[in-house]
Amino acid sequence: MKKGIISLFIVISLTLSIWSCKKEEKREAAAPKAQQTQATKIVLWHSYRGTEKDALDKVIKNFNESQKDIQVESLPIPYDAFADKITAAIPRGHGPDVFIFAHDRLGDWAISKIIEPLDLFVQEDPSIVDSFSNSHIKSLSYKGSLYGIPMAFKSTALFYNKKLVNKVPETVSEMIEMAKRLTDQKKETYGLVYEAGNFYFHSAWYHSFGGRVFDQENKPDFTSKESVESFKFLTYLLKQKIMPEEITSTLVTSLFNQNKAAFVINGPWFLGEIEKGVDYGVTLLPVLDKKAASGIKEEKRLMPFLTIEAIIMSAKSEHKKEAFKLIKYITSDNQSLIRLREGNQTVANIKLYEQEEVKKDPVIMAFFEQQKYSIPMENTPEMRMIWTPIQMAISKFIRGETNYQEILKNANQEINNYIERK
Repeated sequence: MKKGIISLFIVISLTLSIWSCKKEEKREAAAPKAQQTQATKIVLWHSYRGTEKDALDKVIKNFNESQKDIQVESLPIPYDAFADKITAAIPRGHGPDVFIFAHDRLGDWAISKIIEPLDLFVQEDPSIVDSFSNSHIKSLSYKGSLYGIPMAFKSTALFYNKKLVNKVPETVSEMIEMAKRLTDQKKETYGLVYEAGNFYFHSAWYHSFGGRVFDQENKPDFTSKESVESFKFLTYLLKQKIMPEEITSTLVTSLFNQNKAAFVINGPWFLGEIEKGVDYGVTLLPVLDKKAASGIKEEKRLMPFLTIEAIIMSAKSEHKKEAFKLIKYITSDNQSLIRLREGNQTVANIKLYEQEEVKKDPVIMAFFEQQKYSIPMENTPEMRMIWTPIQMAISKFIRGETNYQEILKNANQEINNYIERK
């Protein structure tokens, strides 16, 4: 009896041992299969907010659901810190696989080998660039290589509050006259509001006066007669008392949403900041006419900077093939139409502007037309050097200093010093 019990125990033990081994074998056999089906993770950084962010999130969701091999994780980064984070993180291998940013830093990042040239990818699939204009592609090229695929084009245009404005001005003198009538400082209502202390916004005046950031030898050119005249005109505008003092982006948004700003010079990103219920329109910036500026040689429409927002690949990405698949998907016509419709984004896919539905959108079409009267921003490393000195010069003009030549000469020299030290 005792022997029978022992024998039964041994049989049960052997059976359990065999069963356990087979289960482990199945688990080990399944492990490589699980590893094979694990999706590649692609990290994307952007600085979008509001409707632009919502539309991008939808496109990324569409991409993730369209296949199982690649999954994208997007991370919003504050715009003011974005460029510095890219410059610091990617060389250390801590940055994204792809990111979205304007083209003006491309030269810097290309020289530092922070970003990946896309020429080989495009050679394998040339159709990806067919949706974009040659000028947009040129802005994303540096020393013969392409470093990004266009997402959107951005420039300033003229926003107007329909509750206050019943006629769109064609010329600058008309706009100033209307702005004077519509300004009531006691009620904190102003005819014209824009970030006058920011050279990005001043560029519309600067270019229309004939000024250029760099001369034909690619040296800073802020001491030219045209440059000086543009800053004199800024002082003239401030003396008209049609703008508030110390204008910030927050103040611009606040005044427009409270129906206290008749005209605002701003870009398409401003669309996401306008509250529902504000009745507004967008139109081309007016023509700088001789009545407003008698010293100009030729009447020209205000010409702001044009920047091309692109999706760019990190040189340190370990999944470049997968990253390019994402780039191609996000910039496709179908997904770009989502960004246009739902994100109010001025996408770079030029064929979309031939669609009747898009043509009926006066806001989007205003920005599309304004790009024809814009100056593409340089993408060279030298461009990055101009901002601090010229911003400091503008702040002096706003404070009332009028020694234009000396201030601009000093700014020009400081920019040259930066360039020499880089």
